[in-house]
Amino acid sequence: MIDQRKNIIKLFDQLIEKGEEIRKELKRQYFSGNRKSIKTEMYESWKTSCLTLLKSTFSSSSPHYDKFANLKIFDYYNATQIYLGILKAAREDIEKGYFYHKDLMLSVNIFDSLLSRSYDYIQDGEIQKALGVLEAVILEVMSKILEYKKVRIEKDWKIEQLSKKLLDKEVIDSMTYERLIEMAGKLQNNIDEETISSDIKWVQSFIYNFLGSKILIIN
Repeated sequence: MIDQRKNIIKLFDQLIEKGEEIRKELKRQYFSGNRKSIKTEMYESWKTSCLTLLKSTFSSSSPHYDKFANLKIFDYYNATQIYLGILKAAREDIEKGYFYHKDLMLSVNIFDSLLSRSYDYIQDGEIQKALGVLEAVILEVMSKILEYKKVRIEKDWKIEQLSKKLLDKEVIDSMTYERLIEMAGKLQNNIDEETISSDIKWVQSFIYNFLGSKILIIN
């Protein structure tokens, strides 16, 4: 099973490490009297990545995201020190086990567990059972994503319809859409163990990228 908390903490660690590098460079320039010369591509890219991670982890209504997004300090050295403090506080909250969106957290863990069961079915030679579980997981995951995005769907929609809605709402790109459509076709036919194992691995990645990374997934 994917350790979602470990993945998220790793992302925060990477941004904190990058921020520390930027802070050291800013400190050097700050104390040389050049306080506003660091509006570089690297600095802005780092800030954007921080905002993206805070939003996807805690949501845009969280105090972590709000403080970071609305900071009104205009010299880069002092701003970066505060940004780093916010990131470190967010990381600590995750490490201590604080979380949001408990229903989605539970869903992701269940989906991952079901996909592990699919692997067991493959090893036992029960390909149809593995395909059935895989299809059910894909349908539920896509429905959850659209529900989280507050997009209205019909209960009888299949993979093709849900995928098209995700594409129309720009939740997924065309490559992901094509992969889902391709997989929908495979599920209607008998496929070999290697192919379905590869598809299960891809769905696990899809869950993390399009559902797990949008919320805080820890327990």
